[in-house]
Amino acid sequence: MRIVAAAFAALLAGSALTAGAGPAAAQERARGLLDPPPMDDSPGMRVYAASCAECHSGQRTVRAPGLTTLGTMTPRAVLSSLEAGRMRRHGEDLTADERRAVAEWLTGETLVETRLPPSAFCTSAPRADGVVHWSGWGGGGGETGFADAALAGLTAADLPNLELAWAFGFPDVGQVRSKPAVIDDRIIVGSAYGEVYSIDLESGCVHWVFEGDAAVRGAIAIGVGPDGGQSAFFADFATNVYAIDATSGALHWRAAAGTHADHVVTGSVAVHEERVFVPLSSMEVTSAGDPAYECCTSSGGVAAFSVETGEPLWEFRTVAEEPRHTGENEAGTRLFAPSGAPVWSSPTVDAARGLLYIGTGENYTRPATGGSDAITALDMETGEARWTFQGREDDAFNMSCLSPRFQNCPAPAGPDHDFGMAPIIVTAEDGSQLLIAGQKSGMVWALDPDAEGEPAWARRVGRGSALGGIHWGLASDGRRAYVPNVDNPFAVISDPRSGASTQMNAEDPPTPGVYALELAGGEVLWHAPPDPSVCADRAGCMPFFSAAPTAIEGAVLAGSLDGHLRAFSTEDGSVLWDIDTAREFETVNGVPGRGGALDGPGPVVARGYVLVNSGYDLFGQMPGNLLLAYRLPR
Repeated sequence: MRIVAAAFAALLAGSALTAGAGPAAAQERARGLLDPPPMDDSPGMRVYAASCAECHSGQRTVRAPGLTTLGTMTPRAVLSSLEAGRMRRHGEDLTADERRAVAEWLTGETLVETRLPPSAFCTSAPRADGVVHWSGWGGGGGETGFADAALAGLTAADLPNLELAWAFGFPDVGQVRSKPAVIDDRIIVGSAYGEVYSIDLESGCVHWVFEGDAAVRGAIAIGVGPDGGQSAFFADFATNVYAIDATSGALHWRAAAGTHADHVVTGSVAVHEERVFVPLSSMEVTSAGDPAYECCTSSGGVAAFSVETGEPLWEFRTVAEEPRHTGENEAGTRLFAPSGAPVWSSPTVDAARGLLYIGTGENYTRPATGGSDAITALDMETGEARWTFQGREDDAFNMSCLSPRFQNCPAPAGPDHDFGMAPIIVTAEDGSQLLIAGQKSGMVWALDPDAEGEPAWARRVGRGSALGGIHWGLASDGRRAYVPNVDNPFAVISDPRSGASTQMNAEDPPTPGVYALELAGGEVLWHAPPDPSVCADRAGCMPFFSAAPTAIEGAVLAGSLDGHLRAFSTEDGSVLWDIDTAREFETVNGVPGRGGALDGPGPVVARGYVLVNSGYDLFGQMPGNLLLAYRLPR
């Protein structure tokens, strides 16, 4: 059996292994109350020793968690990772019995699949169609993450009075990352194993469940469907694209976006008029951790489909040149280049200019290309690139660079400074527009969309790292840009051959927190630092702001890896509201519920509700399985 390299680390910790809280034993481990699994001679232990231990031998790192961290997952999440998630290529080396055995041994639980009880379902059907209060990653309209008072139904003054309306528990998961759409009296949200739920906004009961094939990680987008009514559009991790009826959950069509064996979809689709735009990333970044893997041949990209039929319309490759054989690694495995530049995040529609903006990641191999770590503008009609702005040149990295055997690591290794977020189109009070994007380097870039992406200004808010810098996104109310900076000190990459940091500014002190920048020139107006004391006695707690924020009138809401959702005044950064979600909750659907780290999508504010995901066990963070709904007292 081939030994799996460093990939197993981040991958077991981040597969279709998405969402929420799991069995009691896993939750005890999450709180540091249980030891790692025993080193016995069980079948699961033997699989672990032969295929996993090289990269998970005890000391937890950001990319390669140890046994205690892996034990916070559920067996269904581990198995899903090996069969259909980020570890699927390595899971192919194991038999079905071996995959199940290692999943049960790591987690200390018997594999089960929880089904919702009948009491979780509504007794009445939702209304047909309705007003869309939130759709897609950033809410539509430039994806700014801003909800005005009419759509939000809340202002800053209401926040201190909010109370929990209901908590919904996703079964068998440790991570929640799909962002809900809101249509009048209901929401539509995806889950770790492909289920898409329609949930009543008032009560939290379930109207219907659609069964997809793999994890739905991105936001649900609402648009006019093939029958003229409202449809929900989304993609799963296996690159299947779906259009379903937003009222009944019936399938209209399904298509496949991926053209490479390692293509996946981690971002959200965007819908505009007759087109659905699907971002394509690639798990070759992790497959490369295996010295026997011929690294690398995939390209990131975007695929466009017909709203009406699901017919493919065009595909854009971020690496235009076909890969060619460039040599062999020390194990004698052939190497290929160029490759990489994945599109991890969501495309942003600029209807006025007929453009689609995407952010790209690093190259996987050398030579590097001009389309990596970049913002690219595409023609929505043809998929042709109009212009590209590159935030960092010469960034090549893959998971082999974090492996004890780094034969596939490009020399020299890059810092992994992607644009991991969706660019936002900001219209200032004077009517001028900027395209603003944050990078994992800690840089915020404001580009001129009418001057082929020329920088209008740039501002560094942190030293950056492989996990951010600016990780998942930022928001703007048209007055300021609100920027969460992670500056995770554990995620600075060093070249495995020299031990030297790959970051130009790695010696700078971390400066995490939430920043407000003025739009004219990017000056820092205020900085709200994290509160490290929250993590004093909380296992897996990290006092960093990584998730995308959401802005309403007078406040910006930002989730933290410490489990807290905080609302800051847009005027001075003072804390207006602070809710700790990293605890146990009684759920409306009968699934044991516990919150954890807040990461990934920002909260949705719509119709007087604040909807927030709680739980994100990737990279050793606190697991959880909840969607929480807050509103004013009734």
